[in-house]
Amino acid sequence: MKGNIKNLALALAVGLGLSACSTVNLPTMKSTENKVPRWFVSAEDTGSEGWYLINRQPYYYAVATAVSPDMEMAIKKATLKAKAKITDRVNGEMNNRTVIEYSETGQAENPTGTTQSNDTIVNVIKDTILRTYSTNEKECYRQTDINNWRCFVSVKIPKSDIDKLISQYDAPRLAKNQVQDTTDNAAKKVLGN
Repeated sequence: MKGNIKNLALALAVGLGLSACSTVNLPTMKSTENKVPRWFVSAEDTGSEGWYLINRQPYYYAVATAVSPDMEMAIKKATLKAKAKITDRVNGEMNNRTVIEYSETGQAENPTGTTQSNDTIVNVIKDTILRTYSTNEKECYRQTDINNWRCFVSVKIPKSDIDKLISQYDAPRLAKNQVQDTTDNAAKKVLGN
């Protein structure tokens, strides 16, 4: 009898716990709504955290948003996009190419000119180790009308870690420039200039 009461109490506790989990109200939105967190819109690229004048540490921040039918995947995608923004600031390299093409067709006395232009910007982010980031803010909404999750994420990384990454990234370039300067100086001596 005593064992049955314990089993019944345990089953009742588990049942109440499961029913409580199933009634959690998740934030929802329609795909046409523009629920954007205030922290997302007003996010800064850099800032400081900690007690004023004591243990204050500068940080780099980045925000991003992503959509997926799976909430965890939406969070992962947004986090990766935010990390890519920080990494781009460290060692992103831009390449821009503009092509303007002008051609004429028609009769010699009355040609018709046409212009076509193309401006291509390529942003390459080299391999970067970004281990010390942390999630600063996170907010997700269920888009019930299209069966998706939209998640907003803010990540941060200490400026000291960014400075280390920048010095690692710049070291090969500085070494290459020093070799080039040495070679140029040697060539000038040989040529007598």
